[in-house]
Amino acid sequence: MTTNQNDDDTTVKPKRRLPRWVRWPLEALVFIAALLAVQAWLGPDLPEGEIPGMAVQDLDDRELTIGGPADEPTVVVFWATWCGYCDLEMPWLVDLVDDHRVITVAMQSGDAATVRDHMRENDLEKLPVVNDPDGQIAASLGVNVTPTFLFFDQTGRVAHSTTGLTSPWGVRLRMWWMNRAGNID
Repeated sequence: MTTNQNDDDTTVKPKRRLPRWVRWPLEALVFIAALLAVQAWLGPDLPEGEIPGMAVQDLDDRELTIGGPADEPTVVVFWATWCGYCDLEMPWLVDLVDDHRVITVAMQSGDAATVRDHMRENDLEKLPVVNDPDGQIAASLGVNVTPTFLFFDQTGRVAHSTTGLTSPWGVRLRMWWMNRAGNID
């Protein structure tokens, strides 16, 4: 009796894999999505909704308002002189000031002279800075992590918020979106 080779074929065909040019971007997207999910899950509870305007003084004794209605959307950045991530983000914030309303809050970074020295040493003098040496402003908004970005729309509502390292294009995109949404009404 002869056995037909085709009937006893026990060889396993290898699975077809996606080409590298498809697989790598998919893997990167899954990694980024997982990273963002973990960041959102572990992140602090940041304020939501409308925030009444809070009058504050910057280092140049100008009165600024955090929250409340404004002529344009505002990004408020909580940072510290001792924050490594902040050192990476602050230089590109200087460029953002030319196109958008930006307020920075130096959280628990010492007295005004210390913050001024830090700004001068790092070529950040163009940024409007509110000193918050004891963290009261930050605490009133539920901020306890640096860096923290709060994006206020024109009505004074917190439209977006993020903590940790972020990108210039991410901030610019949020500001563009809030400007766009403000012009639709």
